Amino acid sequence: MVEPMALSRKDRFNMKTQLLEGLGTLEWDSNRINVLLREFKLQPFTGQFDDPSLEEIIADITDETLTELYALVMGVDVDAVVDVVESAAGEGGWKPNFARVFLSHSAKHKKFVGEVADELSLVGVHGFVAHDTMAFSKPWQSQIEQALRSMQAFVAIIHPEFNTSPWCQQEVGWARGRRVPFYAVRYGVDPAGFIGRDQWPSVAGQSPAEVAAVISSWIASLPELGTAVTEGLFESLRTAPSFIDAGTAAKRITSLGALTNEQWARLDSIFWSNNQIYGGALPSNALQPFYREHQRPWPPAKPMALNS
Repeated sequence: MVEPMALSRKDRFNMKTQLLEGLGTLEWDSNRINVLLREFKLQPFTGQFDDPSLEEIIADITDETLTELYALVMGVDVDAVVDVVESAAGEGGWKPNFARVFLSHSAKHKKFVGEVADELSLVGVHGFVAHDTMAFSKPWQSQIEQALRSMQAFVAIIHPEFNTSPWCQQEVGWARGRRVPFYAVRYGVDPAGFIGRDQWPSVAGQSPAEVAAVISSWIASLPELGTAVTEGLFESLRTAPSFIDAGTAAKRITSLGALTNEQWARLDSIFWSNNQIYGGALPSNALQPFYREHQRPWPPAKPMALNS
């Protein structure tokens, strides 16, 4: 007998969303879905226009049924569902309000990928790095699985050892099955398997900061995550404690390409808000050609409050 969970509306919404995502993968065809629904004495799913959708079928199920359904579809023990729900809601091991990106890598290069994650954190991206992000009090494999279930995007960092790692290959398969935005960077070798047919950028010999810049530019192009990354970049520039940090943030902003009029106005204001930006050579060296390329006045006009 499944112990009832005290689910909040937020828990219930996230569990149902994750459940529908799970049932939408290639692993679950219509026949298998209906076997599952019949087991729980739920209405069958026909896929016909006039018949109930999956969303409607699970709309009014009890919390107890939802918990057991979720555990079965996601392949976890019922006792572990609480942890999964926390991750699905963006809590647990993920930093609140950060874009959640799983960084798949071989264990040999954990230090390098950890440094990439540190660079990504400066622009509002939480890069999940196994054994760095995880809590010691919980089983490591279940934490990796939770991160794979709750990630918003997936990046494979292809060092030579990646192709022979069964863990990396499982993570790739999981990401493909969940159909989250997928990206790979080549660090000395081409990827094997299904992802080898695509042309991925080479970052061989580049520093963690440079690799992070490539990844963050891709994330910024995603409609569902781009806003978070752009906001993180602007905030990183605004609060830069030194002209070196301001230069790094400014350079990354230029990699975003075209900005909206609202973003340009905000960048103009941020430029004059921090003396490490307007008084530093590095941020000016990055921003000046960016402004001129987009036919914007340089230096940007000071806000009226600063002119008075």
